[in-house]
Formats: sequence, structure tokens, C-alpha cells
Amino acid sequence: MPTSAQVTVGATATVLVAAKDFDQTAYLHNSGGGIVYLGASNVTTANGYKLDNGDKLTVGVGDHEALYAVTASGTNVVAVLTQIN
Repeated sequence: MPTSAQVTVGATATVLVAAKDFDQTAYLHNSGGGIVYLGASNVTTANGYKLDNGDKLTVGVGDHEALYAVTASGTNVVAVLTQIN
């Protein structure tokens, strides 16, 4: 069963998809007005995958892995829908 959330992301790494004991597919929609950067727990604006405002992305998240996001400044909302593979 899919789960959904509206995650507020700030200037420190924020979990979008928590690590689980199984593979997941995450459907992301950056709907908060700014840019977010995606990656591991050490994600920064310099090493993260850039997701512009309004962008949508489907990404696989492996078992025992998590997906994080960060902003350059302020906060931004990312809609997250996850599904077990």
C-alpha cells in the first residue's frame, strides 16, 4: 500500500524516504516554490541532485537506504508518495 506525505525541507538534511527492509519506489513533486537537492544523509547544495520548483521525479530507493533533501536557504515542501516494490 502506498504512503504519502508533505515534507518540509530546510537547510539541514531532511528525510524524504526512510530506510526500510525492502526496496521502495518514491514519487516526488517539488511543490514548495524553491529548489531542493536530493541525496544521502550528507546531501548538500554542492553534491545533491537538483530538483527545481514544480519538477517531478520517480526514484528507486534500495532496501536499508534512505533519501534526503536540503535547500540552500529557507524551507520548501516536497510531496512524497512511496510504494513497496
